[in-house]
Amino acid sequence: MKKTSLLLCLPLFFAACKKNNSQTEAIDTNSKTVALDTGFTSNHLYNLNVVYFVPTDNPAKPEYERRLSDIMLSAQTYYGNQMKANGYGFKTFGLLTNPGKTRIKIVTISAKYTYDKYTTDHLSDILAEVEAYFTAHPGEKTGEHNLIISPSIPSGVGNPYVGYGRNCFWPDRGEEVTSTTGLGGLMHELGHGLNLPHNRQRESRINDPNYGTSLMGSGNGTYGRTPTFLTEADCAILNTNQIFQTTTSITYYGAVTAKIKRMYASYSAAKGAIIASGRFTSSVPVTDIAYYLDPNQNNEGVGVNKDYNAVTWSTKVIGTDSFYVELPMTEMNNTYKANNPAELKVKLVHENGKVTNTTFNFNFLNNIPVINIAPSGFDKSEWTVIDFSSQETVTESKPASSMIDDDVNTFWFAKYSSPAGVLPHYVTIDLSRSTTADGFTILLRSGAYRAVKDVEILTSSDHQTWTSAGNYVVPKVDIESKIPFGSSKTFRYFKIMVKSNYDTVEPNKSCIAELGLYKN
Repeated sequence: MKKTSLLLCLPLFFAACKKNNSQTEAIDTNSKTVALDTGFTSNHLYNLNVVYFVPTDNPAKPEYERRLSDIMLSAQTYYGNQMKANGYGFKTFGLLTNPGKTRIKIVTISAKYTYDKYTTDHLSDILAEVEAYFTAHPGEKTGEHNLIISPSIPSGVGNPYVGYGRNCFWPDRGEEVTSTTGLGGLMHELGHGLNLPHNRQRESRINDPNYGTSLMGSGNGTYGRTPTFLTEADCAILNTNQIFQTTTSITYYGAVTAKIKRMYASYSAAKGAIIASGRFTSSVPVTDIAYYLDPNQNNEGVGVNKDYNAVTWSTKVIGTDSFYVELPMTEMNNTYKANNPAELKVKLVHENGKVTNTTFNFNFLNNIPVINIAPSGFDKSEWTVIDFSSQETVTESKPASSMIDDDVNTFWFAKYSSPAGVLPHYVTIDLSRSTTADGFTILLRSGAYRAVKDVEILTSSDHQTWTSAGNYVVPKVDIESKIPFGSSKTFRYFKIMVKSNYDTVEPNKSCIAELGLYKN
């Protein structure tokens, strides 16, 4: 389908394929100015909204339409070449262009206030004005991703220069911007605005002229200077991005219910690799699985901007619901493996553009991963929560059932909205049939936040008479703990009673991500 738009007004924005050597395209920022055609078309169903956001006291930079057109047409070619190198054909983001494909459509928006009201600390204010403009001019918005450019602030301090959801912000510094003075930052932040997280190149690719540096790692400093590329994981995510489609019947970015239902991961000394496999369920088809091996070096922490050193891989789905991958440890720098905790992130890439992430924690010891992830051995699909002391469902949805849903990203939270639950907390589970187990497994909330400490496990065959299996101290760790009963127990019902938490400042706030049983 061809998307056509008329520019009604121009006065008036916002983080095993062989690659070729085509890293960047030459940008002629001194090309002759030509008359801007008002008819813009695209062969994409959806397109990147390129917005130029102009504060009242900071005018647009000269010839921004010509310069930014040259830059973005080059960026479009770069992304397309990288997708082609990864086996997807020349597939790139949509842009509305004039018939000669020398100019792109830029939506210019006159801001309400002075530039000091639109710094990095005010991204939501910028977005609010942009969305208000699109609401008033619905024909001007042709996709869900925005590149928002503003004239650089004179002091250079506070320039919005970041990816933010499906938006990226970049300051226009005028003619001084070249491939070596700022375009790498634009290309990197544009990647964030196109759904890409940070990642690092594998060790074997650093000195390979066909690869070099990952754009979504340190590539913001190498783009246009030395080889810079998009990883397989990047391209797998971009493949299902809304604005990369020339034709589609898919509704993008709708709700997805998905989880890893069986996960195995261990280190093979013979192969020198982590071998991971598993099965998943998803309400929306999965096209690829991306794997991010992210070390927590020097206690840098986890989350946004803590993942620049994450090394990545991707694979296709096996059948309809399975995956398998080998992650060679030679591909990770030894600096990151020296007795560091780490995360293995398994990302399900859905055909509607959404990505479902599940994180598994482990540790490195003397450059060797200490990882042994396996199901607890009991199918929890027929388990039900039949009683609980409290659960938080007012401020947020954190029900007790989350601890038996086989989803490590969800968790039970004892009620903290008024009236808050107080210790001891308990949750009772019906296994649906008599079961023999040798112990229980427990996974705390990510980061061991609001971690439970002292717990008691009680068992019953009739939900009337209860027997204590013992009192236990739950380790405050980011991985699943396997705690033995001491002897085998046979029961249908079991209850976990939380008697204390590690947090003594707010001692009644308890969380558990997963609770299970195991048999030796």
